[in-house]
Amino acid sequence: MKRLSRYAVLLLAVCCLCPAVGEVQAASAKAPRIVNRVAATVNGRPITSAEVRFMMAPYLRELSMLYPRQGPRFNAELLKVKKQVLDELIDRELVLGEFEGRGLMFPESAINEEISRRILVNYNGRRELMLKELRERGLTLSELRESVRKELTVAAMRNSRYDRGIPPTPDEIQAEYRATRANYRDVTNDSIKYDKIFIPAVDANDPNITPEQQLMLAEAVTASLQKGEISFADAARQYSQDMHAEDGGVWPYVKRKDLAVEFANIVFALPKGKIVGPLVDRAGFTIVRVTGTRQAPAPALSAPGVKERVDNSVRRKNNEKRYREWVKRLRERAVVRMYI
Repeated sequence: MKRLSRYAVLLLAVCCLCPAVGEVQAASAKAPRIVNRVAATVNGRPITSAEVRFMMAPYLRELSMLYPRQGPRFNAELLKVKKQVLDELIDRELVLGEFEGRGLMFPESAINEEISRRILVNYNGRRELMLKELRERGLTLSELRESVRKELTVAAMRNSRYDRGIPPTPDEIQAEYRATRANYRDVTNDSIKYDKIFIPAVDANDPNITPEQQLMLAEAVTASLQKGEISFADAARQYSQDMHAEDGGVWPYVKRKDLAVEFANIVFALPKGKIVGPLVDRAGFTIVRVTGTRQAPAPALSAPGVKERVDNSVRRKNNEKRYREWVKRLRERAVVRMYI
C-alpha cells in the first residue's frame, strides 16, 4: 500500500478545515466559578442546574471526546442528553410530590450502595474521579446523597403503587436472568483489544506544529483508513507516537478499569472492526479499531442480591406501561417551568 507523506496528508486536510480546537489549547485555563441556579421547578419544587450538569457529565465527557470540533452534531447530541436528563428529574419530582409526607427513610448503607454502583458504572470504580466531577459541576457530596435518596424514594414509591401484583414465576425469572445476566457482572473487569494510532496535540519533534494541525492530520489519517487507502499497521508506524506504534498499533488486551472512563465507554460500545476517530483528550488525538472483547463472568442467579434484582426487573417491565401513563397524567396537571 502506498503511503501518504505527512505534508501531503496535511495538505489534503486543509480542504476541510474547521474552527480550531480550543479545548486542547486552553487546557490549562482557570475554570470559571460555577453558579448553582434553578434549572426548573415542578409545582414549585426546584431542580438545580448543578444536578442537571452532574447527571449530564458522563455523556458530556464522551461527546467531547467523540466530536473534537464540537459543532452542529455535538450540539444536537448534547441537546438530546440535556432534555433526557431534565425529563428524568422532572418525573422524579412529580412522583415525589404525589407521595410527599409519607416519610420514607433509607439507611445510609442503601445510599452508599447506590453511589458505589454509579462509581462502578460511570467512573470505572474510581471514587476520586466522581469527587472531582462533583467539584467541577458545583455539587457537594451531601447534595449528591440527597439526589440519590430522592431516586431511591421514587423507586420505592413506584414499587408500592405498581409492583404489588402477582409475583414473577420461576420461568419468568429464569428467562429474565438469561436475557440480562451481563448487567449484573463487574464490568470493570471486562477486557478489550484494539489497534490504536495516537497523534499528540504537540509534536515533540517540531514545536512549530499547532494542535489544530495535529487534529487536521488525525482527521486525514482517519479518512484514509476508512477509505482503505492505507493499512492500519502502516498508518500506525508512520504517524502514531506511542509504545505500540512500531508494532503496527496493535495493543494487547486491557482491562476496562485501566482505561480512561470516557475512552472505555466509547470503545466498549464499538462494533468489532469499525474505525473511529479522532477521539480527543488533553494529550492529543486517537484513532482506534476494536479487534476483540472479553466480558467478566456474570454472577450466578443464586449469588447474593442477584435474584432480587432480576425479580425487580421483571416487575418493572410488567408495569412499565401503567407507570408511564400515570406519570404522563401527573405532567398534564402539573405546573412545570424550565429556565435552561
